[in-house]
Amino acid sequence: MRRFRVPVALVVVFAVLQGLTATWGADNEPAAREPIRAAAGAGPVGQGSEDVAGSAAPSYLEWYSRPFRIDTREFTFTQKYYWHRLFHPTPRDKALGASVLAGAFSLWTHKNQIQNDMAQRDTPIEHEKTLKTIQKLGGGLMVPATALLMYVGGSTFHSYRAKQTGFMLAESLMLTDLVTLGGRWVLAEERPKYGGSLRPFHGVGGGISGHSATAASISGVLSRMYLQLKPGDGPAGRAWKRIGKGFAYGAPVIVAFGRINDQQHFLYNTILGLSIGFWSGNTVADAHGLYVEGTPSRWKPSAIGPVTDDRGAPGVGARWNF
Repeated sequence: MRRFRVPVALVVVFAVLQGLTATWGADNEPAAREPIRAAAGAGPVGQGSEDVAGSAAPSYLEWYSRPFRIDTREFTFTQKYYWHRLFHPTPRDKALGASVLAGAFSLWTHKNQIQNDMAQRDTPIEHEKTLKTIQKLGGGLMVPATALLMYVGGSTFHSYRAKQTGFMLAESLMLTDLVTLGGRWVLAEERPKYGGSLRPFHGVGGGISGHSATAASISGVLSRMYLQLKPGDGPAGRAWKRIGKGFAYGAPVIVAFGRINDQQHFLYNTILGLSIGFWSGNTVADAHGLYVEGTPSRWKPSAIGPVTDDRGAPGVGARWNF
């Protein structure tokens, strides 16, 4: 049998996973807008008669940037959107999910061989310390503290974006942990250093990396709220946003590598954890964008452009999608 080398596996699998997350973070294209919105109910309404279903009105942003004021309707909308999309995935979600599961299954069939290769490689002491430091991103209080810091900071300085980012990070973390916990019950597996035997539905095991999922849960939210390229960005701004996005999505991958290096998880466990975290963060961001910006009007044309008739006379044409 051909030997399955760890460095190649890591590079290929993580590169593919990074490519998949890029499609999850597509700008202004939250999937299944109309069906989900209908399931979730009416659009958001601010205080008094301020309806922000179509766009985020300045009065709405000012109101909800006040200290510790939460839009409970948005929270409810996000929950409905998330769970509806989880159990009624879009075609794109199905394609991505199938790819991840197929890759994880392939890695599972080689899990012991991959882990043995990893165990035979000596990681320098300084690299061990670095990996353990970065692993703190996925464990302990790092992510909750980040969410709390942004929420309190946004409330203090009346910054809707910072406050909302903190709130979304908390939502993403909560939803990620719930899905991960359920997955770890389904895949009740011992950690590699304890033998790695798989006993599905028997307690909560290590079949999905919680550190990887937690670290990845912040990526989509931070990317959508701060790191999206805009037409007015200068060269320096665009460069910094690309670097920031690379760090936002790359740091969880390093966390995952550290968990494998410490014999805490198999490679496929971290792939599943990263996938759950990346998907959850981007889905929460989708829900926020859909709630605040609303859905496109059915009467607004999807495209307008110059056309010519059968005689060559110029004119203007429009197209609607129903």
